Amino acid sequence: MRPLLLFVLDPVLTKPWDCLSTWFQNDDRIAFSVAHEKTPWEYLGQDPRLNNLLNDVMARDSILASKLVLNKCKGIFEGVSSLVDVGGGLGTMAKGITEAFPDMDCTVFDLPHVVSDLQGCKNLKYVAGDMFQGVPPAEAILLKVN
Repeated sequence: MRPLLLFVLDPVLTKPWDCLSTWFQNDDRIAFSVAHEKTPWEYLGQDPRLNNLLNDVMARDSILASKLVLNKCKGIFEGVSSLVDVGGGLGTMAKGITEAFPDMDCTVFDLPHVVSDLQGCKNLKYVAGDMFQGVPPAEAILLKVN
């Protein structure tokens, strides 16, 4: 819980609350853009501290999620030879899947500032890109929403 609390209480994320009245009066889609003049993803791409904190939050959530999915729903992955984890962050979910299914090729697909320094292994690789532009081909696509 600590990384989540640090993230949601970070001044970068609380500043948009101070901009709500301006946001209601303009055409910006989100209050974050009013406060910081860029989207959250653009901001995270330029702020390594906040990006690392978000990645930590997401990875910790994925530890629990991967254990639950593999305990309760393991059968949905049987027979799948390739999987792409869209927005997979540090690859926590994909790592759990590749451990349970060592013959499956897994790709973690996320923004360049998230995966640029990450190293894959035999059946796990990291690919940088934007899911709104396209997703690498695979037999199955995983999109975990927090």
